[in-house]
Amino acid sequence: MPVAPSSVLPAYASAATAAVLGLILQGRARRRSRRGRGRRLGLEFILVAAVSWLVGCCATAFAQTADDTPVEVATETDAALQPEAYSYCGRRLGAWFYCEPPPADVRPSAPDQPTKVVVPPEVIELEAYQKELDEAGRIASWKPTSANVERYMRLQRISMDKSGHFSDLWRRVVWNNPDLDYTLQRPTGSVAKNEFDSERQSDRDLFLRSVSAEIGVFYVYSGVCGPCRIASPIIKEFSDRYGVPVKVISTDGAANPIFGPTLPDRGQLKAWGIDHAVTPALLIFQSPTPMDSTGRFAKRTVATVEGRTMQLRPCEQARGCLTYLGAGVMSVEDIAERFFVLLSKDPGTDY
Repeated sequence: MPVAPSSVLPAYASAATAAVLGLILQGRARRRSRRGRGRRLGLEFILVAAVSWLVGCCATAFAQTADDTPVEVATETDAALQPEAYSYCGRRLGAWFYCEPPPADVRPSAPDQPTKVVVPPEVIELEAYQKELDEAGRIASWKPTSANVERYMRLQRISMDKSGHFSDLWRRVVWNNPDLDYTLQRPTGSVAKNEFDSERQSDRDLFLRSVSAEIGVFYVYSGVCGPCRIASPIIKEFSDRYGVPVKVISTDGAANPIFGPTLPDRGQLKAWGIDHAVTPALLIFQSPTPMDSTGRFAKRTVATVEGRTMQLRPCEQARGCLTYLGAGVMSVEDIAERFFVLLSKDPGTDY
């Protein structure tokens, strides 16, 4: 294996020659006298430079001859025995200072095949029918002749027959699958609906009376509001029936003839997120729910006569919770129903 590349031999030869001649001159200089020393040393340095140049020329010629010979490439066995003596591409360190890897074999990828969508024949038939029906309707409306109108009516009759068949099968499937019958949760028949409404009203009244000490009503009022004169006695009746306290907030500072003195609005409504107060309006106030021994919000449950339980939704705000109930004139039943839904029913469970 070569120790060093031949291209660096001229530099090594010149440096070695200069070093040897320098040592010789230094020894001779010590033995000479001071007289005439400068002139002799100048001639000796010229002689050293000439000899160094001659040795460098000879070494360069030898290097050019050596570079024409092929360079040995490392084998897998050599690389395994001395891995630190080899670099990438499997070549000896010192032979080349860089190595260009062969270009990767990049093959063009095949174009993506479009996914074939299988359309059911029923969908194809329906789309063709809808297109024909739409065209027939446009033609009949634009050029209403007996033939055009009859053609459109016969096509439309097909849709009516399909709809009747679908409705008949729908009710038969519901009859055979009680889990798909929504009327079992919210009856629509007159007899069952009356019983359902009666039970719901009993549960609602019991719930509101049980939690009345934890809730309240803010009644937004105005002295120049005509509907407020109708809403005030209704809200008073609701408060008396369920024991829910009412605080009247007047947007113009006017007193209320039913409730007496009012609380003037001094920015409370805006702080509650009501920039443009609509009168009359109702807001529910709920006291904060206390924590139990486990660090969770305590459950407030109300039991019905039939053994069902209802739970007051917890208020997680330290200063209480406000919920916008609605605006406009509402009946006592409507106000009570909204209270019951907002305070005891999670969204999606009562519909």
